[in-house]
Amino acid sequence: MNEASGPYDVPPPASGLSDTPRLLLAPPSDLPALRPIPFEDLDAMPGFWARVGAMFQLVFRNPMELFERVPVTEGLGAPWRFLLLFSVPGFLLMALVFFGAGLGIAAAALEGAESRVLATAMPFIFGVILLLMPLFSFLGMVVGGALIHVFLWLWGGLRPGVPTAQSIRAYGYASAFVQLGGFIPILGLFVQLAGLVVIGMGMARMHRTATWRGVCAALMPIILVFFVILLAILAVVVLALLRR
Repeated sequence: MNEASGPYDVPPPASGLSDTPRLLLAPPSDLPALRPIPFEDLDAMPGFWARVGAMFQLVFRNPMELFERVPVTEGLGAPWRFLLLFSVPGFLLMALVFFGAGLGIAAAALEGAESRVLATAMPFIFGVILLLMPLFSFLGMVVGGALIHVFLWLWGGLRPGVPTAQSIRAYGYASAFVQLGGFIPILGLFVQLAGLVVIGMGMARMHRTATWRGVCAALMPIILVFFVILLAILAVVVLALLRR
């Protein structure tokens, strides 16, 4: 899309969700002849860890190429598995938190009946949360990718022929690296913010639109949350002044 296009020149986002990755039978004519991203390129790299290593090489060599190669195939299963792989540190951190909480509750259980009941229920609570973590990862990937797709449409940068599922796929792969970088001490928050900017730039590249549109679309959730918090603070201040 060129710079002169507006938000009403673009049709609403298409869905096109599917479950299994497969090669597109008829890719758009303006797409370059690219191979699938390494994690889905089973023909070139049959080994699982070889494909994971190739993903790191691709991201550090040319992260924008990741977004260009995502639409070569379809399906949400592969990006979800990749995101789950990079979610393992989060699962381990959650396990440590529950283990520490369990020790505290077990120590307190010696002093009261309610604490003993909570200590007994802790393993079941942890098990349920652990089982639901993959579902939360999938929902986060779908919701995050779909929101950026919709915001990109609102900013007039959505490209016809690239459905919502492709934006979700790209978001899933990119957010896996951003999530992993978030565990870096002190720098984690900055890595996540920078990662959102890179995701916006990549979405702009995939949809062939201006970079600023993609960055604005990626940062819109944070901007909206900021304004909601600001409005809440203003409301509290106004109510406090009116009560005087």
